[in-house]
Amino acid sequence: MSVNAGVNRWVETRVEQSFGFPPTKLGLPAFFDQLAKQFPYISTDGMFQLGGNVAQTFSIRNTGSVSLDFTKVRSAHTLTFGYLLIAFPNNYITPNLANFHFPQTMTQGPDPTAANPKTGLGFASFLLGTGDRGGFPQNASPAYMKKYHGWYFEDQWRATPKLTATVGIRYDLQTAPSERFNRLSYFDFNGTNPIQDQLATKVGGTSPLSTPGFVVFTSPDKHGMYDNPFNNFAPRASLAYRVTEKLVARAGFGMFYIQNYPVFYMPFQGFSLTTPYVGTVDGITPVNLLKDPFPSGLISPPGSSLGALTNVGLNVLALGRNRSSPYAEQWMAGFQYAVTPNDSLDVAYVGNHGVKLNYSNLEGNQLDPKYLSLGNELLAKVANPFNGLISASSCGLNQPTVPMGQLLRPRPQYCGVTLREPLGGSSWYHGATVEYTHRFSHGVYFLASYTVSKFLDNTLGDQDWVSWQTNGTRNLYNLAAEKAFDANDIPQSFVMTYIAELPFGKGRRFGSNVKPALDALLGGWQVSGTTTFKSGLPLGITANTNNTNSFGGGQRPNLVGDPSAVPAGVDRHDMWFNTAAFAQPPPFTFGNVGRTLSTTRGPGLNNWDIGIHKYFQLKEQFRLQFRAEFYDAFNHPNFFNPDTAFGGAAFGRLNQAFPGRDVQLALKLLF
Repeated sequence: MSVNAGVNRWVETRVEQSFGFPPTKLGLPAFFDQLAKQFPYISTDGMFQLGGNVAQTFSIRNTGSVSLDFTKVRSAHTLTFGYLLIAFPNNYITPNLANFHFPQTMTQGPDPTAANPKTGLGFASFLLGTGDRGGFPQNASPAYMKKYHGWYFEDQWRATPKLTATVGIRYDLQTAPSERFNRLSYFDFNGTNPIQDQLATKVGGTSPLSTPGFVVFTSPDKHGMYDNPFNNFAPRASLAYRVTEKLVARAGFGMFYIQNYPVFYMPFQGFSLTTPYVGTVDGITPVNLLKDPFPSGLISPPGSSLGALTNVGLNVLALGRNRSSPYAEQWMAGFQYAVTPNDSLDVAYVGNHGVKLNYSNLEGNQLDPKYLSLGNELLAKVANPFNGLISASSCGLNQPTVPMGQLLRPRPQYCGVTLREPLGGSSWYHGATVEYTHRFSHGVYFLASYTVSKFLDNTLGDQDWVSWQTNGTRNLYNLAAEKAFDANDIPQSFVMTYIAELPFGKGRRFGSNVKPALDALLGGWQVSGTTTFKSGLPLGITANTNNTNSFGGGQRPNLVGDPSAVPAGVDRHDMWFNTAAFAQPPPFTFGNVGRTLSTTRGPGLNNWDIGIHKYFQLKEQFRLQFRAEFYDAFNHPNFFNPDTAFGGAAFGRLNQAFPGRDVQLALKLLF
């Protein structure tokens, strides 16, 4: 029996360079200095941003764990079973950080709805103060908790001297995140929002609109954000068979449950609230300029006092009460062959299928594509039935008129319904690896591995921010169209690692009888290194201009040619792929380019890291180590993916590269 317990506590602070900067120096209103205390984040199409995109943070994190494990050996069976509890409390303070976005479209012409890289610039829009979106958040300080319970049982059975079989099962229970003061909320997708009754009263009859969906706050009897799933059983099985004295075959299968909902970016609406910056309603006409971005002042967070009317007229984070658990199915089969006592060859196939994976965010209030055939009628201003019922809005629901498309959205009372971490994504990985290992002998260690693989999915989950080229979704109503190569797919990879003691000096093959002075110079040298060759990463083409007018849908360009057909004589640094193969889609369409291209990739990786080491024995108790390390020893240029933002002046160009050769010299005294 084994019992273990532990507690880990750390304070995490992110210090931003501009923290303490008074925004009033930029001409912004006085309340910025009182509530923000940091240079605002200003993003502009076609240029780097001004200011940092994250606020100063301070968090206190704790992890507590208790585990109880038992082992029982009975004849040919080794039985193991046990229990694990991990608690993840998370308390943090996030100050407020105003943000503004200035698009290329506000200074683009002659048709601002059509991408034109020769006109328009986000920085020009910034100089005019004509942004399109942004906001000023007022954040509460949460105190979260999430717990993980796991029970397991395993039987390892040595069936014969050559065959070992292992079977087991694990049961996982992840509690839903909760908050100490019940300030979290979930979303009732099917219930009727009470503003529908107000609409009916206003017209003196039946409401002209259906308004499904509203916020529900957690309570002491419903403390978690969703109902805990209780069916998380995960079987595992494996076989190992000794075919000959030098050859072993292995195979296995297992299910593994994945973290269901991370303890961050919780729906804290009502207690945390962002006053939207409404730079434009139709994407073309300026409404509020940067010099006075919030003419009506900031909206005060109402807490839970508005109940089901919370965030009506604004954006809402929506998480359903019923939620299953994401999991992965993994399997493998392979052989290991002992070529010599010090050399082995491994050949293996590995598969992985992710099921019910989470998306990062989806816009749940996107207009049904069946309405896109209405064309410009969707943008036409019509009488707003919510006028007088909604006091503040980020999409004009507090104005006398509103675009007709807004009223056709599934939940017209909201400007956006962000489906936070919704489940339903999938992934597929298949890989074969050949690995040769020479264990350290005769002064040499060597490991070479070659992998050929294919990695597909339709979501990057909550890590989509890592690869901005492939994040975002075009059409909520056709998520199957998002299936493509994962942003990290590397179809071929060769990695070689080695250590070699040079055969010179005392006790070596050459110069074993040299004098001590010469041995100090020639003997004891060691060379090590890692050599890597990898295929390029997939390219995800995005569009600077979104003219779908789908009230929440995304857009990618149309494919009108072969991206790999780069014209002869063109410098590939300026045109890595054929930029003429893409075109701006017509308005009210989503574009047909996939999440990543299937035939064209970014630059591959060719890198040699080499180290030279030597020990000098000064006295019996003193040794001096000299190290010379050469990163990218041959100074081979390795470029990042090219610019993939269609409509920008740098589209298709290689703009960044990994650092070139870096040499480090070091001396270390050991005693």
